[in-house]
Amino acid sequence: MLYIIIKNFSLIIFKLIFRLKITGSENIPKTGPFVIVANHSSLLDGFVLVSFVKPKITFMSAAYLFKMNFYGYILRGVGAIPVQGKGSDIKFIKKAIKVLQTGGVLGIFPEGRIVNEKDGFSAKAGAAYLAVKAEVPIIPMAIKGADKALPVGTKLPKLNKIEVKIGKPISCSKKNKLNKKILEDIVNSYMKEIY
Repeated sequence: MLYIIIKNFSLIIFKLIFRLKITGSENIPKTGPFVIVANHSSLLDGFVLVSFVKPKITFMSAAYLFKMNFYGYILRGVGAIPVQGKGSDIKFIKKAIKVLQTGGVLGIFPEGRIVNEKDGFSAKAGAAYLAVKAEVPIIPMAIKGADKALPVGTKLPKLNKIEVKIGKPISCSKKNKLNKKILEDIVNSYMKEIY
């Protein structure tokens, strides 16, 4: 219920106030399973994706965000999966794979935190690993303008156009044994599409 409220509210806000423009929407499958990967330059990014992607997105979010009053409430309410910064928690990896195996959609910001494009912060391979394990496609999305609409450290958004460019699906079937090289190739493919 909370997810639907946030989705409808976000769609109205982003369309009317931020003039949200979507390019490449034909690349989004009508139903899951699939993994969405996107750049993360603002706290608005998750709301932007929720506003126009039809299937429900289960986000993988940094565990510390669940401790914040407002964001923690929202993340728990929409069923987001907490991710620890160090090491891997097998329980949450299994939960993420189960989302995909039951036809769901995962939303992942592969850089693991809010970053500026100039930061050059390297992407993690979690999205690639989960997509290959579940044998589902990855849909890369580039969000532009959200960092200007709500820059890091500000509380009130500014009027700024937001645009999302959606790339073609990246196949992640298990043709070969899963290894570091395969994961790196997939990560490079979607990060190239995003940036």
